[in-house]
Amino acid sequence: MSREKQYWDFRVDVRNPHVYPNYYNTELNIPGYYNTKEEKKPVLRQGWGYEEGHNLKCWNRKNVPPGLRANFRMYDEVKRGDIILIPRIPKQGTVTIAEATEDWKDGYRFEIDPKQGDYGHQFPAEYRTHFSRRNKHVSEDVASTLKCRSRFWNMSYHGEGIENLLRQEPADLINDQESRDRYADAIRRAIDSVGHDIEIKVHKELAKQFAGSGWEDALVEGLKALFPHFQVERTGGQRGRERESEHGTDILVTMPSPLESVQYGIAIQVKDWKGDFDFSNIDGTIKQIQKADGGWPEAREGLRIVEKIVIVTEAKPHEGLKLDEIERKGDTKILHSDELKKLLRRMALVTAATMDE
Repeated sequence: MSREKQYWDFRVDVRNPHVYPNYYNTELNIPGYYNTKEEKKPVLRQGWGYEEGHNLKCWNRKNVPPGLRANFRMYDEVKRGDIILIPRIPKQGTVTIAEATEDWKDGYRFEIDPKQGDYGHQFPAEYRTHFSRRNKHVSEDVASTLKCRSRFWNMSYHGEGIENLLRQEPADLINDQESRDRYADAIRRAIDSVGHDIEIKVHKELAKQFAGSGWEDALVEGLKALFPHFQVERTGGQRGRERESEHGTDILVTMPSPLESVQYGIAIQVKDWKGDFDFSNIDGTIKQIQKADGGWPEAREGLRIVEKIVIVTEAKPHEGLKLDEIERKGDTKILHSDELKKLLRRMALVTAATMDE
């Protein structure tokens, strides 16, 4: 029995300016964006292929690192004739539609790009067309599923909408982008060009001004700017209204729920660590923030914690620390220094806009 055509979303790494977008466009041979005369077979490149041991054909399936799991799904599940949507290719605000030219398990090749030192996973596919995300031919269900942040997922339940896009003339898929989209694209490109510098500089300045527990004050101010309609308060240390030893929370963000008697809360524990951290200290911190599910006084009756976050201000996880497994087991999100910098950039931009008013 023949298998029905499947539809997939395939995200690529867009944070590396040396790779995105020209590298992907060239590897896939996208017309008008293909910047080499070399004759080559078009492929989709994927990250987490930066050492020879990452070759999917040679990997022991019993111990798969979290970063490679999505690549194994691609390898196992995509078959010849399947349709793949690639957001942000060939440029921001657009989505490329490609077709698998072989079963990916058969056509897969592993070859680390010598210039990039990564992107060794190569999956056979050819370009079909691309469209603007807000084009009039894009159905609401397709537009909605493209907002998913996963690296790879099945979107076959939107197959009809995708086939409708394939039936359109290419010019009709990109020539009616609204002015607000062009404006948003221009702003996004400008921010992206300086975004990493903003992250580093804001993090450096705050580290000088708010050492130790002072980070909690800085984050409270930033979260208030980012979420003006939520209540953000410091609940840890001497300034907290309750005993931190009972609820394990430095910062509490609360928001209304549809139920009058309930408030939703995000509990945050802040650690100003240097260098790197390992299981010995992160395990105790997760146990601490888990107290946020209870331990609140009667005045907090109706508070339901929906998210628990540990923010590590100046340290990164020790090499080999299985952060995904720790997060999943502890039902807690860990923002180490690199992730915090991204959050600080958002806070900085919102704060700067308020200061200019």
